[in-house]
Amino acid sequence: MGSTRTAWHVLLTALLRQRRPRNFQVQSEVPLSAEPPRADYLLLRNDAPGDASEPAGTLRRLWPLLPRETIVEFKSVRRTYRSRNLDRLWGYLSLHYADAAGRLGPRSDLAGVVLLPSRNRPLDVDAAALGLTWRDLTGGYWQLRGGAFALYVVEIDAVADAEDDDLLHLFGHRGARTAEARRWLAEQVGAEESAMAMHELEGFDEVMAKLLATLPVETVLAALPTEQVLAALPTEQVLAALPTEQVLAAYTPEQRVAGLTPEERLLLAPDEVLRVLPEDYVRSLPLDVQAKIRARLGCPPEDA
Repeated sequence: MGSTRTAWHVLLTALLRQRRPRNFQVQSEVPLSAEPPRADYLLLRNDAPGDASEPAGTLRRLWPLLPRETIVEFKSVRRTYRSRNLDRLWGYLSLHYADAAGRLGPRSDLAGVVLLPSRNRPLDVDAAALGLTWRDLTGGYWQLRGGAFALYVVEIDAVADAEDDDLLHLFGHRGARTAEARRWLAEQVGAEESAMAMHELEGFDEVMAKLLATLPVETVLAALPTEQVLAALPTEQVLAALPTEQVLAAYTPEQRVAGLTPEERLLLAPDEVLRVLPEDYVRSLPLDVQAKIRARLGCPPEDA
């Protein structure tokens, strides 16, 4: 389990493989995850004089709860908490604590945080399976008690409401409501460094959709070429927004009737033409076409 492999590891591998029961396999030096453990965030407390006097601008009630070091696992709206994510976080905490022997003292020096839009069933199931109990700290903050390390759960939607934090709303299910939040999001997406870091990542389209949702429709349309706007809209939506005369004027007579059956073209004829049609010919037409002709001419239906 350590980073140093000794000759005794090789010998023990040989012994286990040679003397194992037939229904077991022995694999050595096996990576236990698809990629190296990597925490979303590591928060380090620095209690220098005067630092604590400056209040936090977001998640205001969380920071005073945290010890010397805290591992934060963030779950977004699209990729929210999934089954066994809590087990992974416990593994991160244990690995980090084991490697920080010269820096961390008791286990109370380390904590974990799950930051997600809202609690869901997989999280509740995992917490129960691990024997953890929920303590409501109110306002969207929870503590999961019963583990080796302090563990907190923060519901973004509830905290953003309770603390009136519109910037935090951006990371939950709701969009921005204030000009400050809209401006902040636009500035972050427009910043060269942030844009380069985000544009190829999963969820960037979701960020852009939330940004566009905060802007007036007129602002978005004015910034795009007309051809690009029209190409992105369904044909029916474009036509519905234009006067009928304007739509028809864009087509030649041949284009207007292209794709119509002979019977449908017949209905484009004026009433004077329809009146001189032989009765036998009218009766040979599809019933729905007959009905439309008789209705236009004010004649009773055929079966009346």
